[in-house]
Amino acid sequence: MAADFKSHVLLRDEKGFFGIPFKRLLLGGVGGGLTYTVCNMIVPTWSIPAGVALAVVALVLTGTRGGLPLWQRLLYRLRGSLLLAAARDAQGLFGSLAQLLELPIQLVRLDAALVFAPAQPDYDIDMREWVTFARAAEADHDDGLVFVDAPMTEALHP
Repeated sequence: MAADFKSHVLLRDEKGFFGIPFKRLLLGGVGGGLTYTVCNMIVPTWSIPAGVALAVVALVLTGTRGGLPLWQRLLYRLRGSLLLAAARDAQGLFGSLAQLLELPIQLVRLDAALVFAPAQPDYDIDMREWVTFARAAEADHDDGLVFVDAPMTEALHP
């Protein structure tokens, strides 16, 4: 028998319509209604198609995949493409646009000496105070794995 576990038990799945959560439906409806109202004052013949179109666009752009909505993924893709183009030609159009938007171009350049460097911990681990047991029942007998200063010193002189 298999059980399905949710990865985030504090987040409740809300029901909606056709698999779309109610919050997204509400956002799309309010956005479409607001667009209809504004367009009805400016261009009355295009108000209904504009309201429906914006409601559909809001539903599509708020769809999540991997925890990020589509609009945010598209924004990150645009930012990354701009950074890559600016790194290729820092004096060109994209380089000046990246400087105008204050995007750090050095984020794109990876230094292999830093990326693949071995970890250098700032602390020394002293395992001499720890006793390790294979099973919890062995903790009553003091016969666990003990780390000592020099090999065979405690075994020869108990």
